[in-house]
Amino acid sequence: MWIRSELKERGKITFKRFYWKSVIVCFICLLLTGGLGSSVTNRISDSYDSNMNNIYDTYSDDEYYDSDGEYYYDGDFEQEILDFEDAAIGFFTSGFFFLFLGISIVIMIVGFIIKLLIIYPIEIGKNNFFMGIREEEKTLDSLIFIYKSGQLKNTIFTMFMKGLFQFLWSLLFVIPGIIKAYEYRMIPYILSENPEISRERVFEISKKMMMGNKWNTFVLDLSFLGWEILSGLTIGILGIFYVNPYVQSTNAELYAYLREDALRNGYVSSSELIGF
Repeated sequence: MWIRSELKERGKITFKRFYWKSVIVCFICLLLTGGLGSSVTNRISDSYDSNMNNIYDTYSDDEYYDSDGEYYYDGDFEQEILDFEDAAIGFFTSGFFFLFLGISIVIMIVGFIIKLLIIYPIEIGKNNFFMGIREEEKTLDSLIFIYKSGQLKNTIFTMFMKGLFQFLWSLLFVIPGIIKAYEYRMIPYILSENPEISRERVFEISKKMMMGNKWNTFVLDLSFLGWEILSGLTIGILGIFYVNPYVQSTNAELYAYLREDALRNGYVSSSELIGF
């Protein structure tokens, strides 16, 4: 059985050997997964909030308070409320609302396409990089190795099904979704080693690898909580230059152990897990 402290120590040693490349790889992944969609949707959300606030300001007036700040009844108050309701309804039936809705749908579609064509392949490439530097120096081209492998379609489909199944399981309450997330945990690593494996076989291998390891992997994730808090306190700076590569390198060590265990126990053959 693997020991958490040993995995973390080996992970720390590995990423420090190739420190700057590890930082750059994690930073690129951070930009792709956290920086693109959020900034756009935040601007749309801010625009929506601004318009709703304008409506509220139009119909929220100081005329209902006397000079001492005490509320008093105004005969037109009920009419003002009705006018406010009409204005709110008018907003939702206005051209701006449908423009907002249309832009939101377009953003969702574009985000989905980016996830399929960029984020998934780069995630697999990141895993290929961190697995590779355990043995030797790797170039940043590892991030895009899926595009060169000729297996982009297969990996995208497999990763899409992984996300879909996790989502469907999460509809059955939180815990089943979490369990399945850990069951599928090794799918991106298996694909980073051999992107030609079929979707069914990748799911099967990951399930067998994680059998009896889900709880310990969950505890491993929790062990980085303190580092994540410190990263938040430094506005993410500590995460960029230390925590993120530390976590990714440790996860690579976990896969390396589970991979060897699977080969040793015959869950998978060396013709399937061909190395990095």
